[in-house]
Amino acid sequence: MEKEKHKTGKEKSLEYSIKDGTAFSVMTGFGEQYLSPLAIELGATNTQIGLLASVPQFIGSVIQLCTSKAARHFRSRRTMITFFVFLQALTWIPLAIIPVLDSTQDITLLIVFVTLYYSFGQFVAPVWNSLIGDLVDANARGRFFGMRNKITGATAFISLVAAGSILSALPKNELLQGFSLIFIIALAARIISWHYLGKTGDPPARPGRIEEFSFIGYLSRLRKTNYGKFALYYGFMNFSVNVAAPFFAVYMLRDLRMSYIEYTLITAAAALTSFLAMTYWGNLADRFGNKRILGLCGISLTIVPLFWLFSSDVSYLIAAQIVSGFVWAGFNLSSSNFVYDNVRPQNRTRVFSYHNVLSGTSIFLGAMAGSLLALSINTPWVFHSNLQVLFLISGIMRAATSLYFLPMIREMRYVEPISQRDFFLKYNGTGPFIGLTYRTVTGLHHSFRRIRGKKNREGIY
Repeated sequence: MEKEKHKTGKEKSLEYSIKDGTAFSVMTGFGEQYLSPLAIELGATNTQIGLLASVPQFIGSVIQLCTSKAARHFRSRRTMITFFVFLQALTWIPLAIIPVLDSTQDITLLIVFVTLYYSFGQFVAPVWNSLIGDLVDANARGRFFGMRNKITGATAFISLVAAGSILSALPKNELLQGFSLIFIIALAARIISWHYLGKTGDPPARPGRIEEFSFIGYLSRLRKTNYGKFALYYGFMNFSVNVAAPFFAVYMLRDLRMSYIEYTLITAAAALTSFLAMTYWGNLADRFGNKRILGLCGISLTIVPLFWLFSSDVSYLIAAQIVSGFVWAGFNLSSSNFVYDNVRPQNRTRVFSYHNVLSGTSIFLGAMAGSLLALSINTPWVFHSNLQVLFLISGIMRAATSLYFLPMIREMRYVEPISQRDFFLKYNGTGPFIGLTYRTVTGLHHSFRRIRGKKNREGIY
């Protein structure tokens, strides 16, 4: 109790942020992770699955073009965040009703309300990023977000397994009611998250001139700044990933006819590994910089979808997801922190808004491309399902994206020097297979770099 009294306002705010993130993870574990399975249970087509995975995030990202202007009408960032988070929580009410409706428009209604859910949440995401960026010291971001993500990842894992266990325990004729139940739990969790967001401090904005620039101006500067080259890389990577990402659940539940407990175990394996790896990646990011993590994990992401080509055995896919969770943990952590390192505090709300618009558009276009490919690929070639062809295409596109963009990006903080090769071979943590992949891909990488021969000289946005 005495120790609690001596905590600073910033320390308490960071604790509240962890509690908010924990409750948010319960919501995602019981809610977001089961939106696609619900659509599959309702009989959605591959095209509808693609729309569900892309349209809500696309619209949610585009409306962020108005975030900076809207922020001026709220007395504080915290007020704006809590207002829209409460609206987001309320969207779980109709989402919990849809499974038990006797309607031919179930999928359409699902897409509409999932779009509202993402729109309310993403509208204030840049404001939250700006606020948390002011609360966390620059040299401790890796450790803090590593710890926070470890806790929230553990919660997401437990929630995911709990929700899957509920669905697996129900008879087929009560399964839709089970979706309603887990979505009600998601509603309660978001209300708890909203409560802790309301207790988080809102430090005054840091001094400095706030630049006014349009989205078109933002796009025109992308190839001229270090941040911009990263943003292009992140956008193309999102496109490459989402050619396949919406269809892993379809592949498991429809093509392989897995039970919900098998689906949950495979999905949860990535979540479990991700939260265990967060502290590991956070410490390395503070020591060696986010570019090193980004390079290592960006190259490693190439092989992640390829695992799904060789076997449909549940144990094998769980092992594949363990590798996936480890790699994605590093990529997501370093990507988020890289923006903080390369964008001035006074520009963060606007840049995060535009960054998310670019990312959301890439996700939308990738998912639409995947949907069109799924319709046009009539034969699975040598594979069990035509969706596996998408996984192969996604892996090739990820490799090409990393080969092209990673040489352009550089670290902006003073960090402990180490070559990318030595860093990869010493800290990849995933065994000789990825080490072999690294040596193969980076051989192409260096040849490709000699052909382009262009160096990055620009600084912070």
